Amino acid sequence: MKKLFSLLVMLLMSQAAAAQDLQVTSPAAPAQVKLAHPFALQYQLTYPTQGTVSFDNESIAPDFEVSRAVFTPNTPGQGTYDLTVVPFALGKSTFTITFLLTQNEETLAKATSELPLDIAPANVFRDKKLREIRSPRLPSNWWKWFLALIVAVILGYILLNRRKHNQGPHAIRLEEDKRPCDQIALSKIKALLASGLWERKEYKLFYITLSDILREYLWRQFKIDVSADTSAELMRHVKNVPEMNPLLMPLRDFLNSSDLVKFAKVEPTENVRNRDIQVLRDLVQATTPREILDPKEKHV
Repeated sequence: MKKLFSLLVMLLMSQAAAAQDLQVTSPAAPAQVKLAHPFALQYQLTYPTQGTVSFDNESIAPDFEVSRAVFTPNTPGQGTYDLTVVPFALGKSTFTITFLLTQNEETLAKATSELPLDIAPANVFRDKKLREIRSPRLPSNWWKWFLALIVAVILGYILLNRRKHNQGPHAIRLEEDKRPCDQIALSKIKALLASGLWERKEYKLFYITLSDILREYLWRQFKIDVSADTSAELMRHVKNVPEMNPLLMPLRDFLNSSDLVKFAKVEPTENVRNRDIQVLRDLVQATTPREILDPKEKHV
């Protein structure tokens, strides 16, 4: 009888321990993943009903950005996490994510998933039938072209050093404009919309200018120099600013749109442009102290 009672106690203890466990089923790797192109992943989670499931942003490698995350509870203790992931590194890599089970702000369990991926260039031309049919030869005046190339390299080096000397590492420190930083940013957004770049379909230059407005504003408002940062590095810098915490997800979406246009040559729709413009406006207005914010600039 004592053995039966001990066996029953051990069974109940094992079930209680399992009730605090968090289990994750990793999805199969996508057949093809391209650089800077979003792809979807769905994770199946099993967890105790009294806990809350989330994932740790810090567990995601800098080579990846999660642009969208939606958790859907299916049944008590079971649910799915749908992620939209954007890769920013070529070759073989591993997407790592850690899910957390929390209750009353206390972490009860963790579950880590590692998904190996092979990331290919966005556009690859692989027609093996093409062959070079011209015979190798040097032009008769090759030395003139070689001399011109040397002169161009020297001139480029001189101009680059002069620009660095004049501007320094913090080129966005513009002291001549004495207006509040929110007025500067909002007026530049207005000028960009009136520049005609969008109408001429110069989308890359449009988003480069829009990103520069954001980076200049971050320097003027928070003294954060992100002038030479990648999108992932920029996100790591602004995470340390308390005022930016409610704006991290919209800012991540804005940077993803910008990178897709600048590096993957994606043509954005007008709705996407309007959304990104509004994200930047909201960021400026939300991080400007109310006593400094000019009500007229809210509708620029």
